[in-house]
Amino acid sequence: MSYDLSGPRDHDVADLPPGTQITLQKRFKVIERLGEGGMGKVFKAFDPIMNRYLALKVMKTDVPESEQRRFRLEARLCGQFMHPNLVRVLDVGTTKEHGLFWFAMEFLEGRDIRGAMGSGRAVPLHVAVEIFRQVLDALRYVHLRRIVHRDIKPANIFVSRDPVDPELRIVKLLDFGVAKDLRDDKPEDPNLILGDPAYLAPEQAIPNGPLDGRADLYALGMTFFEAVTGHHPFEHHFDEHPRELIRAHRFEAPPAPSRHLGGTVTASQAALLDDLFARACAKDPAQRFEDARAMKAALDALAAAL
Repeated sequence: MSYDLSGPRDHDVADLPPGTQITLQKRFKVIERLGEGGMGKVFKAFDPIMNRYLALKVMKTDVPESEQRRFRLEARLCGQFMHPNLVRVLDVGTTKEHGLFWFAMEFLEGRDIRGAMGSGRAVPLHVAVEIFRQVLDALRYVHLRRIVHRDIKPANIFVSRDPVDPELRIVKLLDFGVAKDLRDDKPEDPNLILGDPAYLAPEQAIPNGPLDGRADLYALGMTFFEAVTGHHPFEHHFDEHPRELIRAHRFEAPPAPSRHLGGTVTASQAALLDDLFARACAKDPAQRFEDARAMKAALDALAAAL
């Protein structure tokens, strides 16, 4: 790269004074569809200008206005993130052909821990500890910005694989589609309960009720239980109406995770594991870990005992 140090020239067409309006054109080639949610579809696409693959999230045409606002909020929030354990939003726009709102994210190689768990399989405890330490780093970052994810679950915890360095594993927290920005005090639809009933904190089932980052810690505790045991604490309600899962979160005492691990952990390891889960998933938010850093400290104590 060369630089002209002779100083500015008159009528330089590259001179862009403040207030200049710039129109950008983006062109992506869709490779395949990766998934679909309530608000949009996600595609693997190729950016020929940057010579890279990306994940393209496109809003559906028939979603109500409230869902459109959440879709745009996700793009705006993720576009502000600067953290290794959060997916970066690279660009945003509207398709010229169909008028569809979209945003482009970094494309990840790897799989979420739902896929790693398979059919009732558990993630080795020492591996799970490292995965969840990274998730807690991501949660500390977003909670400091007064954002509650509200949809922590195995499918939204992704272990990326670097195509060049096979030993590099970076965990990414995905999908801020139902995130709550606590700086926005606008009430939400009281008829909606946002989040997955299998991981929902008790207070999250109260429309427009008090909510903070401890709801995410509860959901992460439920996810950790499922990851290390291969079982969900309330899986006996899975074939029932979702309200039974919500009721279980509010009133039913879950089992200790160590009961599923048998002789694979020592008594001291079991005590640390059970205490971590009990504190993360206390019914009363005041009895939970104060924040993500405190929960990570408990996870570090468990890691030291393994």
